[in-house]
Amino acid sequence: MEDKLTLGKFIQQKRRENNLSQRELAEKLFVTESAVSKWERGISYPDITMVSGICSALGISEHELFIAGEDLNRRRIEQMAVKYKRFVLIYSLIFAAGYLSALIPCFFVFVVKEHSPCKFFILLTSLMLTASVLNVPVLADRNKGLAVLGSGWLSLNLLMLSGCIYSGGDWFIMAFLSVLMSFSVIFLPFVVRSQLFAPYTGKNKALICMAADTVLILAEIAYGTLKYGSWTAFYSAMLSAVWCLMLAWTVFAVIRYVKCAPMFKLSLSTAAVSLFSLLANPVLGALINDTSFNYELSEQYAVNRFSLVLFLLSLAFSAVGAVIAKRKST
Repeated sequence: MEDKLTLGKFIQQKRRENNLSQRELAEKLFVTESAVSKWERGISYPDITMVSGICSALGISEHELFIAGEDLNRRRIEQMAVKYKRFVLIYSLIFAAGYLSALIPCFFVFVVKEHSPCKFFILLTSLMLTASVLNVPVLADRNKGLAVLGSGWLSLNLLMLSGCIYSGGDWFIMAFLSVLMSFSVIFLPFVVRSQLFAPYTGKNKALICMAADTVLILAEIAYGTLKYGSWTAFYSAMLSAVWCLMLAWTVFAVIRYVKCAPMFKLSLSTAAVSLFSLLANPVLGALINDTSFNYELSEQYAVNRFSLVLFLLSLAFSAVGAVIAKRKST
């Protein structure tokens, strides 16, 4: 706390700014008028237990009382916070008025007059999608990104559902799976790294993303082939997807879990792609027993050349890695 005289002058200044006499301040603090006079003349300090009461009576912070001066930075922050809250309120009211000006007349036209609630719900969910981008970031106090993502995903699915019902189609589930997979591929890595989920995912963030993407890809292929194709299409499509996903998981395991230099990881990944591309058609052709998986002779040569090039690249990456490792050791 500042010296007694400086503190006393500060208390006197703030008392006068609040249009309080020494007696009125003393009555607020339940002390004698002479005690207030001694503080202001620098004869004595206020008791430490009275700090909160003095700050409340004079409209100052405890920090300002202890430094016996204005905390301009804190006041500026408080003023900015007040202005921001006022801006959010005005901003929200303007958008609310805009949404209502569109919803109210459309409700009477589409629902009351035309008896077509689906049209109204298409408009409503469209405005919800708009609000998730324009209003949710302003209104959310914490995890703004997750709030925008969640509200946007929900609004988009409700919009698709309204459109599906209005058109009389049966495409909503396929669209839902497609949107969910897209959101998973693009946004799930950011979701698992957010403050809300990071404590629970630990070091398994990449594994969780790979597992989620795998499940959603297989679910979309399974539903699409069974819905719009046949059991034969389902069988061949699932085996092809599993083969490709095996390659993706192999490369992922090499990059994520194999403990070696980056060039050796690149070498192993390239070798895996070479092997999988070479064996893809023979293996799938044998599993599915489908002659369409048998290459023409010229195509087989092209695949072999491609696999050979990748294998040679993997050897080159391995050689470069060995040279780098040797130079580091020396």
